[in-house]
Amino acid sequence: MRICYDEGMKNIVICGAGPAGCMAAISAKTHYPLSNVILIDQNEHILKKLRLSGGGRCNVSANVSVQTIIEQTPRNGRFLYASLNEFNSTQIQDFFKSRGCPLVEEDHQRLFPKSHKAIDIAQVIQNELNALNVVMLMNTYVHQIDLQNNTMITSNETLSFDHLILASGGLSYPQTGSDGYLLSEISKHVFVEKCYPAETPLVSNDAIIQSKLLQGVSLKDVSLTLLIDGKKKKQVKHDMLFTHFGFSGPGVLQLSSVCRDCFEKKQSISMIIDCLPYLNHQEVESLIKEQTLSKVLSMHQLPKRLNEAYDVLKENITPTQFLKSWTFNIHDMRGFNQAFVTSGGISVKAIDPATMRLKTYPNVSVCGEMIDVHSHTGGYNITIAMSMGYHAGKHCLD
Repeated sequence: MRICYDEGMKNIVICGAGPAGCMAAISAKTHYPLSNVILIDQNEHILKKLRLSGGGRCNVSANVSVQTIIEQTPRNGRFLYASLNEFNSTQIQDFFKSRGCPLVEEDHQRLFPKSHKAIDIAQVIQNELNALNVVMLMNTYVHQIDLQNNTMITSNETLSFDHLILASGGLSYPQTGSDGYLLSEISKHVFVEKCYPAETPLVSNDAIIQSKLLQGVSLKDVSLTLLIDGKKKKQVKHDMLFTHFGFSGPGVLQLSSVCRDCFEKKQSISMIIDCLPYLNHQEVESLIKEQTLSKVLSMHQLPKRLNEAYDVLKENITPTQFLKSWTFNIHDMRGFNQAFVTSGGISVKAIDPATMRLKTYPNVSVCGEMIDVHSHTGGYNITIAMSMGYHAGKHCLD
């Protein structure tokens, strides 16, 4: 498809039709209605990764304050102040509610579409792009970008732009098209931090894990502590899941965000599980003296299979240690194919946070997972992606 441009209109080209790119297109066309806004993506449909999020239900945001979002963004969260003050969870809720797709709140302040269908979120955004007459070039690959001459070569044609917004994502979920090609292209012009998988399951080779005795067991609102070289690095209270290779679930994913390059450095990593964080050691000790472990598990709604695990471990650990300080060695983390987000990308030092433009190329903006910023799971990453996208679109032709 070749685009016929109105010669009197400026061309805003956006690469990447994920949450950041789509919101950038909506914002750009809203704020600069007399411009051509062209959205490019290699996939057949917009928002391919978002359609898979939340188990297909789409945890689109979190009903929390701007400050909480910053706190839940372990990598360069302060960079987001300007964009979040302009477009945050409140505006996201209003955006979808006003377009017939209200959001509902679940545990841990997570927001989902009332229908519990990710496709409804995608459809609202698709409808808005259509209503604004944003040109969408799907199944289109960007092969080369010339920042000196404001042109790009795609699989279909050569495009010129007055402003370029890069929003093609990082390296997570490569099956959705996140191949990092544009990160490689832009690295010729700005500094790009090395990329690592983040918010990803952790691997343990401990015998109890390898036995698969605990596979599928989930624990709710337990306290998880990550130690690196014996020093406490991070602690969270959230849900977790035992898997055939180790651990997953929201709490574990949050811990993984600080591992980054620990395995490259050959650092020792361990995780402590406190199954009863609302009781101290002495209280648990008293319970164990009065009741069997099986009874304590039942009283506190912990899975029965933990009792089977203790039968295997009891020669090396007391019941109180098992419930309050159960420790595992962490040997690795899963790769980009299971990572929710990418840690690394375009350095925040290369970007003006007030506009999302590159400092050395003010005709180029970047947003979303391409930047070295990531949040925890729970709706935070989609929130910051939409926030950065909206901010980039609003200020692209200032």
